[in-house]
Amino acid sequence: MDESHGKRLNQRDIAKAAGVHRTTVCLALKNHPSIPLKTRERIAGLAKQMGYVPDPMLSALASYRTRLRPRAFQGSLAWLVNSINDFDWTAFPHYREYHQGAMERAKFHGYNLELFDINSPGMTLARLFSILRARYINGVLLCPQQKAGTKLACPWEQVSSVTFGYKLSTPCLHTVTATHHRNMVRAMRELKARGYRRIGFAFSQLHDEGTDRNYLAGYLSEMIGYETGRKPPIPPLLESFRRKTAGIIAWLRKYKPDAIVTGEYQAFEILTKAGIRIPEELGVACPTLPSDRSTKLTGVLEDSVRIGAIAVDLLVAAIQQGEKGVPVYPVRHLVEGLWHEGISLRPPVKTPESPARSSC
Repeated sequence: MDESHGKRLNQRDIAKAAGVHRTTVCLALKNHPSIPLKTRERIAGLAKQMGYVPDPMLSALASYRTRLRPRAFQGSLAWLVNSINDFDWTAFPHYREYHQGAMERAKFHGYNLELFDINSPGMTLARLFSILRARYINGVLLCPQQKAGTKLACPWEQVSSVTFGYKLSTPCLHTVTATHHRNMVRAMRELKARGYRRIGFAFSQLHDEGTDRNYLAGYLSEMIGYETGRKPPIPPLLESFRRKTAGIIAWLRKYKPDAIVTGEYQAFEILTKAGIRIPEELGVACPTLPSDRSTKLTGVLEDSVRIGAIAVDLLVAAIQQGEKGVPVYPVRHLVEGLWHEGISLRPPVKTPESPARSSC
């Protein structure tokens, strides 16, 4: 508040004192990259010195008007793919859904989403980032990697960036992913509520490693408990259904679980083909379902389209704030899944004294 005039200090006052247009002040206080850094710092310092405080009512009104107004074209964002060892990200439904959600949300913000492949013929990292710089593309969505522990030595200081999941170990970027641990815990509690007790864990080791072991951690926390120190009655199986079907059938026959949790969303068809009756002989729950609600498996849909949209929201915010390079404090945004009732589990056990289960 400007005490000498008895009125609220506004951006026109700062513009007059700084000798610039009001629009420059507006963009500078939003830390918009179109304003030179020295100018942004000078105007921010002047605003603080003059005691400027944004009017919350006007800010809310401006935000409301912005949401209603069609977004002007802002340029392009990069969907950056690493196809090393012939890795095909489109073979994974979750990744395709990330891309779908990102495309739709980018359009909402006024951006195109263009695909670039680090390993396309004749491409190098230096050349790729020079292309991005020449095209004024300063925002990168990094598609999930092929395997955990991947390192990418890119000139990240040139761009704002967001990635998905945990497979990129270096650098540590802002990340959006599913709540893998919570999704597993939810699936386990649903199984227990339906009377299952001998619950087995059957996940591909690469899949579990790619989620920072969150699925196995969620399973063990529910099967063992935090205090008992007991081993799970059925040792976890870290094999792929598609590659080691015979081994999985042998494991089922040896340990005789009454239900399993698995990351294989083709498990219903694979097990049925092997002669196992679901759910009569074996209950099957999947805490990592793609968004196709026609699946026969009961479990948690990861809502991957929404994850892709949130990633774009974060990337656009970083661009607007001029945040480039590897973040000092990386932030992980975890998106809750949605329960899907298929036909692979028996119905919940209902008793008069049983309290209603929480959906979370």
